[in-house]
Amino acid sequence: MISRAFVAAARDCRIAACDDFNGPAQEGAGLYQVMQYFDGPRRGERCSAAAAYLFPALGRSNLTVMTRAVARRVLFEQGRASGLELRHAGRIRRINAAREVIVAGGAFGSPHLLMLSGVGPGEHLARHGIPVVCDLPGVGANLQDHVDYTISYRSLRRDVIGLNPRGLARLGKAARRWRRDGRGLFATPYAEAGAFLRSEPGIDRPDLQMHFVVGIVDRHMRRPHVHDGYSCHVCLLRPASRGCVTLADARPATPPLIDPGFLSDPRDLDALRGAARIAETVLAAPSLAPWRGARLYPHDGSDAGLDADIRARADTIYHPAGTCRMGADGDAMAVVDARARVRGVEGLRVIDAAIMPRLIGGNTTAPVIMMAEKLAAGIVGQAGPA
Repeated sequence: MISRAFVAAARDCRIAACDDFNGPAQEGAGLYQVMQYFDGPRRGERCSAAAAYLFPALGRSNLTVMTRAVARRVLFEQGRASGLELRHAGRIRRINAAREVIVAGGAFGSPHLLMLSGVGPGEHLARHGIPVVCDLPGVGANLQDHVDYTISYRSLRRDVIGLNPRGLARLGKAARRWRRDGRGLFATPYAEAGAFLRSEPGIDRPDLQMHFVVGIVDRHMRRPHVHDGYSCHVCLLRPASRGCVTLADARPATPPLIDPGFLSDPRDLDALRGAARIAETVLAAPSLAPWRGARLYPHDGSDAGLDADIRARADTIYHPAGTCRMGADGDAMAVVDARARVRGVEGLRVIDAAIMPRLIGGNTTAPVIMMAEKLAAGIVGQAGPA
């Protein structure tokens, strides 16, 4: 109910409806397509990439899955990746590669592993005592993410999610229905509706995205609330700010240092302020009046007050990318080529969101799956029958 009311509230504000965000045009408000089973015994469950691709292949003789293993470094012989050193079950192991090593650790994990392996900014590696295999200054640079600002309200109606006795009782009933037919509140992806918008009429495509959530989301649920409520995230699809991933030390078990660089470019604060004003207008529209209670974290209405709230509470929407970016020959900051092969070495590829040169204008899961399918098909075609 409330997700459709959000779409109606957008229409109240002269934002057109979009019936298919995967169609020819994304601009407008609508209900999101989701990665979820809609048929069969798992109806109503999320279908992750692992469920769709990995689980059906677990019985293959040429696949071994090792859990709770930590990659320590890629091994090299005469400039070619020859295998991987990892820690598993309390001991160090080495696994040899017959053809290639493919790194898929994400925008944080992939540059971290490359640097631990001696592939990255030479001066930075030497500072940590890591022998330089290949001096690639772009490893760990160019970090981009969709910076996000959230507006939340308490709800006057109870057909939303709340962490209180009545809300938990509703979830209990919803769980029984979900077990029976895979429907109802327990099957929600929470961010059921949203919108793609242009901050200015003159730009050629949407540069803002909204995610409407059927519950209060405060610091991505790190700060729970007992009240029934709802939230609206709004994020910048093409931020100007850039961050980086660097080494804290040379020990593989030490997490990398991550500086997202949020709002380091002043243009992003201006854009996010404008995006927040649009979101405030939609959330104040008549179609949401039956639900609208008190706002969490109200500000004084001024630009300075809104800026202060943005700086205090803006956060990631979990779309980091770009730290091993793809680029053409002659691009000094490019880490991989058009076939995701790491430059300056042989037998090593990175295939994940880290290779995106620029952050895409939307959620990243489906594009990463598409990239992986395309690059995997190229690898299979190049290698011939296994």
